[in-house]
Amino acid sequence: MKPLNPDPVARAFQPVIDAMRDGVAIMARDGTIRCVNDVWRQFSSDNDGDPDQHYLGGNYLHICRRSADQGDQLAAEVEAGLMRLFADGQDYRVEYPCHSDTEKRWFEMVASSLEFAGERFALITHHNTTSRNLARIELSHAEQSARNLAAIVATMPDAVIAFDLQGRITSWNAAAEKLYGYDRGGMVGQSIEMLYPPDWPRRAADYIAEIVAGELQHFDVTRQTRAGLLRTIAVTAAPVRSASGDIIGASTVHRDVTEERRAEQRLRSILDNLFAFVGVLEPDGTLVEANRAPLDAAGIKAADVIGKKFWDCYWWNYTPEIQNRVQESCERARNGETVRYDVEVRVAGGQLLWIDFQLAPLLDSDGKIVNLIPSGIDISDRKSMMAALKTSHDTFRNMVAGSPFGIYTVDADFRLAHVSDGAQPVFANVRPLIGHDFAEALRIIWPAAFAEEAISLFRHTLETGEPYHSPSTIERRQDSNEIESYDWKIERITMPDGRPGVVCNFYDLSERQRYDEHIRYLMREVNHRSKNLLTVVISMARQTARASPPAEFIDRFSQRLFSLSGSQDLIVQGNWGGVSVRDLVQSQIKHLGDDMQTDRFSIEGPEMVFTPTAAQGIGMALHELSTNALKYGSLSRLGGTVSIDWDTLDEGKVFRIRWHEHGGPPVTLPQESGFGRTVIERMAAISVGGKVDLDYAPTGVKWALIAPVGEVVLTGGAELLKSIGES
Repeated sequence: MKPLNPDPVARAFQPVIDAMRDGVAIMARDGTIRCVNDVWRQFSSDNDGDPDQHYLGGNYLHICRRSADQGDQLAAEVEAGLMRLFADGQDYRVEYPCHSDTEKRWFEMVASSLEFAGERFALITHHNTTSRNLARIELSHAEQSARNLAAIVATMPDAVIAFDLQGRITSWNAAAEKLYGYDRGGMVGQSIEMLYPPDWPRRAADYIAEIVAGELQHFDVTRQTRAGLLRTIAVTAAPVRSASGDIIGASTVHRDVTEERRAEQRLRSILDNLFAFVGVLEPDGTLVEANRAPLDAAGIKAADVIGKKFWDCYWWNYTPEIQNRVQESCERARNGETVRYDVEVRVAGGQLLWIDFQLAPLLDSDGKIVNLIPSGIDISDRKSMMAALKTSHDTFRNMVAGSPFGIYTVDADFRLAHVSDGAQPVFANVRPLIGHDFAEALRIIWPAAFAEEAISLFRHTLETGEPYHSPSTIERRQDSNEIESYDWKIERITMPDGRPGVVCNFYDLSERQRYDEHIRYLMREVNHRSKNLLTVVISMARQTARASPPAEFIDRFSQRLFSLSGSQDLIVQGNWGGVSVRDLVQSQIKHLGDDMQTDRFSIEGPEMVFTPTAAQGIGMALHELSTNALKYGSLSRLGGTVSIDWDTLDEGKVFRIRWHEHGGPPVTLPQESGFGRTVIERMAAISVGGKVDLDYAPTGVKWALIAPVGEVVLTGGAELLKSIGES
């Protein structure tokens, strides 16, 4: 059994060159013989050559150079020709004698450029031209009467045999003598049937009749040599005419194709047992050969597709788009390009099967494209696995990307390799991000001391595999001056390139810390305001009791308590951060009813936010004003209205809010000063460090409060309320 050659060149070309009937070797640019065929090995063994390796692995150029140094001019020419082939890709050929002790022989060496895996090789063929040379010698000694026939015989490298219409041999050349083992002198006059095997079914007369009729020109037969060996012979036949034009016999050329046919049969057997799809196309795209695999897969016969344009065959004609692509691929291959891509072919039952498809040109020794070779390998399982892997990868990627945790990786070169969506904000000031030196990125984000500590931790984990976890790290960022807090952990992983890397998983605790701080602030604020509110309620109760008869105390105190409660509700809804002026105004007139709010109030002013203190004091004043308007003022009479507006004065430094009644009964100055008047005139002003202007004009009460903006309006309050509303 022939040992397996691990050389990729041998794996690729050994079956092909073994099928060739000439001695063949493939040589690399440096002269190394990479693979040889069976004919080469046999010649080496028969002629005292290298009996073990048959020159495989030897240096062809060195052998030529040693012979040239010893005066062999032909070896020098061969070396130069091979060097030119590698330089410009031009074929080189030379004919030379190679006589043995027992016979004279001539060979023709042909070296052709062969491209494989991006490298140039030399395909070296040694063709035995002895028959041709012997024929040439024989021609010079032929009788003048057989000069025409001798000329034909002399130019043919194969056996040339002529016979008359009775099948008697009239010409027998040296190649025939070598092929069949019979001397020329003993064969002339003998029946051609001497070469037929004993059980051959046809007689010479059958062949002669068809040759004379022009119906038989090329055919294979089995013939028997003098030694009893059966050989497969490729016969080319033509009638022989006399000087007058009459057919007087037949001339045949016999070529021994036994090994060639066996190689073809082996190749056919190999191809038919391959699961791969293999075919042969004419340069115009006509399918002339297909192995069994694509036929069986599609449930069709060779007759269904042979002779058709490849793109019109069953495998492709399920959609015009695929047909056009295959046709375009044939055009590209016809121009010398090898085309390869994944595509779906139709198989039995109309099912589609993914294959790795390739279409390559096949060149002859002159570099001319003689055929196109399509091939395909079933990759359905690979496609399914890749689809499943992609789905799994996408699912995992989406999970990582959408995770509230931040995840990023650092590769073996200490560069950022992956950064999840959750981790992007941390690296907002690092650009470009992916591929950025991680140490440099940390030095951009964090102060030097912490950056160096983190770099050391990451490098330690990368080198040793020891993980690190910090449940709470609080640092002020260097790039934004913001204080941030993280729970973070690092571990060593294997990166896609097979080298180690580090993955960091972290959770941003900054928001939670801010939230906790806000809660603590709110608790302090609640505690503080609860005390203040309790003081206000106690004072409100005392003042209400002092100014109200016992029968009216409960009603008046309840109304004031509800007013205070409305302001507190708004303060709490704003997370103790502030109250919209418009919301406060509407809450304090809500007790009047929906109709009155809609039809009898005009409310105007820009979007502003009161501080909790301002909301409490001004809210109580608005309640008292609305209660008095309902009892004594414009709201006590049909058609009476109230306008409320607010704005800023003195370039935004002073806040002003006004209450103006219209259409009510004539107003007189009240004679008594109760709790409501105290709230309207003093408490609201005191709560915001401002002053109140109260005018009991006959046409309607006018009330205005002005105060420093900083005591009343919460800076950035509008944005705060908007964010609260959105959340």
